[in-house]
Amino acid sequence: MSHQESLAERAIDKVKPQPGAPSKPKAPAVPDKEWQSSVERKEIVPGLTVHDVGLSVFGETRSLRDRQGSNESIDSARQRVAHAMINDPELSHRTGKPRNKVHDPVEPSDKVLRSREERAAYDSSLHAAREAYLSGQDPTNGATHFNMRPAPRRTPFDGAFPISTQSGPYDNSFPSKNAPRHTTWLNTYLPDENEKKQHKKR
Repeated sequence: MSHQESLAERAIDKVKPQPGAPSKPKAPAVPDKEWQSSVERKEIVPGLTVHDVGLSVFGETRSLRDRQGSNESIDSARQRVAHAMINDPELSHRTGKPRNKVHDPVEPSDKVLRSREERAAYDSSLHAAREAYLSGQDPTNGATHFNMRPAPRRTPFDGAFPISTQSGPYDNSFPSKNAPRHTTWLNTYLPDENEKKQHKKR
């Protein structure tokens, strides 16, 4: 090969497209159930897991169903309840205040979960807890209380806790002392002034 041919080849090499670097192999996908279980095992405070919160959300809201005219879906409302259930023990852990009473985190039986409506409420509640735990934004602005009301009143809860969000109305298939009608709203409430002062001192 002549010197001229060698120079010509080097010139061509500079202008012709060169092969790129080999692409990095993709990480193996994590199955959804495995990922969900991993999130649900996380502790919000010692002794309280994300899964526990989901079970409590289920216990509190399992009788509620979407209703035409609601301002948002029951799935979204459950996320607000989950935020309140996470905010309250976090505040309690920081300040020593007693935790608010919520439904015990009881795992439903296989018989219960064979009901399509119950299964949907269960899956929605666990999803709400995962989303609330992972979310970088709290739509309740730090709510620590919630309740169900038979009318869209916005008065402070127990005269002390200002309302934060109101979702509904929803169909309630199991009226009770706390939700006595078949039409129900879900409210969340902010801490009262004493809790806020405790929080600022810490």
